[in-house]
Amino acid sequence: MDDKGNEIIAEAPERARQHFRHLLASNPNYFGSFPGLGFEAVSPKDGDTRYEEVDCIAYSPARNRIEATLQVKRPFGYGGGPCTAGSFEHVRFYVDYGNGWEDAGVAGVNVHDIPVGKDCAGTPTHPLSFVCGVDHSPRRKWCGQPVLPLVRAILSWNLEPPAGEPDWTPPWGNVEECRIQIAPRRFIFSDIAAKLPKEVLAIIPPAVVDEPPAPGPDPGPLTPLSLTALAKAYRAEKVPPHRFAFQALSANTASPVAGASALSETALSAKAAGINLADVLKAVEDTSGNTTYEELECLGLDKALLGGSLVASFVVKLSSGYSGSPCSAGSTEYVAFWADWEDDCSLSYLGTVKVKVHDYKDIGGGLCYSAVLPVDLGALRQGCEKPVLRRVRAVLSWNAAPSTTDPDAVPVWGNRIDRHVQIEPGVVYDGTARFTIVGGVAANDVDLTSGLTVPGAVLGTSVTPLPDDCPFAGLVVLHGPLDPALAGHQYRVRATNVDGGGTQLLTAPFTVVTSGGSAVVVTPNPIDGWVAWPTWVGNTTGVLGHLAPGGDDRWDFTLELDVAFNVVDTARVQMDNTVKDVALVSDTANAGDLELQTAGQCKVPHGPVNGTFVARDMHFLHWSISVLGGPGGPIPPIPLTVGIASTTETPFAGTPFTLDFGDPMIAPCGYVVRLTITDRAIVNSVYLGNQATVDRGICLE
Repeated sequence: MDDKGNEIIAEAPERARQHFRHLLASNPNYFGSFPGLGFEAVSPKDGDTRYEEVDCIAYSPARNRIEATLQVKRPFGYGGGPCTAGSFEHVRFYVDYGNGWEDAGVAGVNVHDIPVGKDCAGTPTHPLSFVCGVDHSPRRKWCGQPVLPLVRAILSWNLEPPAGEPDWTPPWGNVEECRIQIAPRRFIFSDIAAKLPKEVLAIIPPAVVDEPPAPGPDPGPLTPLSLTALAKAYRAEKVPPHRFAFQALSANTASPVAGASALSETALSAKAAGINLADVLKAVEDTSGNTTYEELECLGLDKALLGGSLVASFVVKLSSGYSGSPCSAGSTEYVAFWADWEDDCSLSYLGTVKVKVHDYKDIGGGLCYSAVLPVDLGALRQGCEKPVLRRVRAVLSWNAAPSTTDPDAVPVWGNRIDRHVQIEPGVVYDGTARFTIVGGVAANDVDLTSGLTVPGAVLGTSVTPLPDDCPFAGLVVLHGPLDPALAGHQYRVRATNVDGGGTQLLTAPFTVVTSGGSAVVVTPNPIDGWVAWPTWVGNTTGVLGHLAPGGDDRWDFTLELDVAFNVVDTARVQMDNTVKDVALVSDTANAGDLELQTAGQCKVPHGPVNGTFVARDMHFLHWSISVLGGPGGPIPPIPLTVGIASTTETPFAGTPFTLDFGDPMIAPCGYVVRLTITDRAIVNSVYLGNQATVDRGICLE
């Protein structure tokens, strides 16, 4: 029994689930997922969704982020409880702008075996709804050329979908698609330049013709269409008056200060448009929860976005009925969020998010949007021993803000859904100032003596463990807890070079993200380094400061609080920036070199090219040899023969290799043979692997 008296039934998953990775290790094609590897399939499995399933994929035009919502359906089959490593749901995203699928990156969610319970209303807590996503750099055009790419999400349990394979089907998981809308950019002259006569273009300054497009979306202003224009535009589309006149009717009637003149103005506009507002009012009163035009389909929690965000996904179903084209003001979909954080059947209002929508032709099965609301989850986190599962609600309402006081209010146009989410385990607030993240890694996962990561550490929100003993390079960013008990205190951070000597206070300004999604700059006192402890509203991820020490020494960061100037925490990092300056010198631990036996020859015949290379680093990860150049177009595959694996360091004396240029399809031309050495340093607290390259040229006959 759990703490509410619910019976806990322990079940064991089937062998294909329980020993999934062991079976793949014995035969990578065990389930038939990798037929090209030369192994026969033993037990073909194709998209099994009994344990997990992606049910929505959507896009936030305001945040440039693609999100996938997935349901974890069962209480078992995920590799262990919340106090274990569990397993991972991987989601790889693809985008098609019309020229084929492009890999947009991979995200994931750590999942565990969690018994099915019941909330305060007696509703089962499963399935649990998770969201993960990737940031996307969109390709924008002006509003007269809508950009509506197709997006795809591939969900795969405990096996990351291979990169660049959009048609791959996972053994456990599924594939979901939807069309999205990219926010348009500002109109520029080049959008019409191609249609102008040459003699006109000749007298226009080149700076005007060649003006580069703005990277961000067009902020407007855009003019709302009048009732007369809407009535004319929607007559052929058969959009009913109680749809397109809804905003005009509700705007004034909802306002407690609208006087007779404002009300009469609406009535006169409706009369001029040939609309009977009395009939519209009656139709509106008879309409409740209408999902003909838009519908809320998914709701979940994205733990990686701004420290935790609720994400609601809805679909715009029709091509018209949204108050105008993208070159007009269009209309607004409102999504209000509610949560029963205390599990006492009392939903608390969290906030409302607005999403702009318009009329678009050729939308296929609809356009998928997401509304994102950052939420402060710090006070809700508990230890891993007691999973925190809570009910959340989203209410979608078109062109009229939903209630902020009544979570049960039904909108005229729209709907509401409830889901259960898991609050990720974490350190319970105790009023203690500390480092929580150091260089992108949890502070507890960085060894206090060596300054290297410990086994099992992960970087940021990645679901893949780092290699053992990772150092740091570039910018080291420090974070702390957003504990309300620390609000009002001052802190400062001191950095000390353990190996080389010297100390400094962190006084450089740093950028943080507010709960509203805005970037703001925090500036410590330039003399003594003191600065106010962060709060969730002003600094959603708890950034405390940063430093780029450079070099290869160990550095200690000490956190001081304004309580008798106490040092309250210390963290150590081992820096390693050497790979940026790889050269074959007397430093045998950090060396890179590439020598070709064809050196000095003006023409190299088709056939094998031999050479030796050196690839070494104090914190070595891997090497690679590639060929660049050519007369344009793809280079045919050039076989590489080396006697060691790419994850093995070479001896300082070097290792021989051969590149086979014997393919007659390889055009005579100049080529570059490139050696790339990658170490396992965490760079700028964001990504793994500093790289250095050594290039050598050849001229093929």
